[in-house]
Amino acid sequence: MLYLAAILIFVGLLTIFSRKTSSKKGMSLFLAIGMVALILAGCSGSEDDLTKETPTKQEKKTPKLNIKAETAFTSAENGTVTITGKTKPNAELTLTPSGQAALTTTANDQGEFSFTLNDIQNDGTAVLTSNWEGQDKSKELTYTANETYIAKIEQEKKVAEAKRIEAEKKEQARVAEEQKKEAARVAEEARKAEEARKAEEKRVADAKAEEEQPSNEQGQMVYITATGERYHFDPNCRGLNNSNGETQVTLSEAQSQGLTKCKFE
Repeated sequence: MLYLAAILIFVGLLTIFSRKTSSKKGMSLFLAIGMVALILAGCSGSEDDLTKETPTKQEKKTPKLNIKAETAFTSAENGTVTITGKTKPNAELTLTPSGQAALTTTANDQGEFSFTLNDIQNDGTAVLTSNWEGQDKSKELTYTANETYIAKIEQEKKVAEAKRIEAEKKEQARVAEEQKKEAARVAEEARKAEEARKAEEKRVADAKAEEEQPSNEQGQMVYITATGERYHFDPNCRGLNNSNGETQVTLSEAQSQGLTKCKFE
């Protein structure tokens, strides 16, 4: 509509100058055309205001999650690896080292976080994941085992293996000695048992021999001592060497006193 009003004004001016009329009539015509143009311009402004759309409020953008951390770490001489970085405040973080259980932590109010891996003896990789307001961001990391710590561990393993071998040798020697003692004990018990068996066999044989002697021998004279437990047919038997005197009785009398035949006869 503004463009139309401007055109009307321009046309009016041309009409004024093209017509050779009095200046008074030209001015009247110019004023009439100008008023029409102003009215049209006002209408155009109103229509523009009505048709103009009210701008919508710009939506607030959610900050983008990121992780600021090194991608390569080296363990200290005590075998620990400390992984640090920064992300969104209070974000939940998970570190998953290769071949190990996952670790979790929460970033502080400044977004700072830290993980510690202990006893690192080999190089490895890990995946670091940050979760914040429904967003997930992951980053791959690598860590290198400290050579000084590896050498220390290897030396400790060698010392432990040497101690194990030494202890094993001592145990084997102890077991061998115990087996030797046990074998000697068993052999001694067997020897004593054999001696007891032979003594019992002889006792039984002697008793049987005495029982099988002819009855007319019961009146045979034998020699006994006051404290002895044996009787002797021979007065010169060496079993009487230490006696303080012998007494001669019949065989039946000696046997009735519980005496047995001298083992030397």
